[in-house]
Amino acid sequence: MLGGYLGAGKTTLLNHLLRTTSEPLAVLVNDFGEINIDADLIESHDGETMTLTNGCICCSMSDGLAQALISVSDLDPRPARLIIEASGVADPATIAGYCHRPGFLLDAVVVVVDAETVGHRLADKRVGSLVAGQVRAADIVVLNKVDLVNDIDPVESTVRRYNSDGLLIPTEQSKVASVVLFGIEANQRGDAASPDQPVSVATPPDFESWEWSSERAVDRAWLEQLMDRIPSDVHRMKGVVRLSGDDRKAWVLQRVGSRWSLRPISRPADQVETSTLVAIGAPGSTGELSRLAGEMNP
Repeated sequence: MLGGYLGAGKTTLLNHLLRTTSEPLAVLVNDFGEINIDADLIESHDGETMTLTNGCICCSMSDGLAQALISVSDLDPRPARLIIEASGVADPATIAGYCHRPGFLLDAVVVVVDAETVGHRLADKRVGSLVAGQVRAADIVVLNKVDLVNDIDPVESTVRRYNSDGLLIPTEQSKVASVVLFGIEANQRGDAASPDQPVSVATPPDFESWEWSSERAVDRAWLEQLMDRIPSDVHRMKGVVRLSGDDRKAWVLQRVGSRWSLRPISRPADQVETSTLVAIGAPGSTGELSRLAGEMNP
């Protein structure tokens, strides 16, 4: 879910993701006239649908978000990821509520903020509450245009007053690694390698990854303690786990910044042979994560 106030850099971020991601995406936008997909990415334009040269597809939400989600579900092949690009005056939290419809799972709410103007926007009597609500709703705040600010610390402090536990990413020209925004996929089939055979996860050079797996069900108290102690420079974590004492369903864990959640998935617990956690963070962060997991001895 991609939001942010007018002019913050949402379209720039969207085009950056379309150019740099290695997988086909579906994108829902309010209106093609409001979103300027880079011209050299467009292969064809047919009414409500725009086909891109990289295998991605854009669909208009002119008939409403619910109908657009149905249209995405009917795509063949169905894309693995969907980006919903909201209007600059929309409430991301309200739109994100649609992202738990059958067949969909909310990954993260990403809000782009203009570092140069966010302080003025928040103080504005007309739009301040709107911008504040957008920032509060974010799992990830992309603090864009930091090159236009002489001192970024006061800007970060201002944003943190409205969102203290989301992941804050300062950047220029909305350039953020897709692996951080999308996270990395945990093995949802439950057949990951054993703990002494770590799975190699492709990550950009400024990040490192970590994977943990166990054939035993996970104790929920252990999982909660691990979430409380994770280093702050571990940016994302995903996983599919079986919980001790719950033989009916498996659970998807997602963590962004210090926010985390567990949501049941339709796959029965007995079809998940291995509980798996996958994380990505700054260099050195996952070593501390390994130490914590070993120290807690799940």
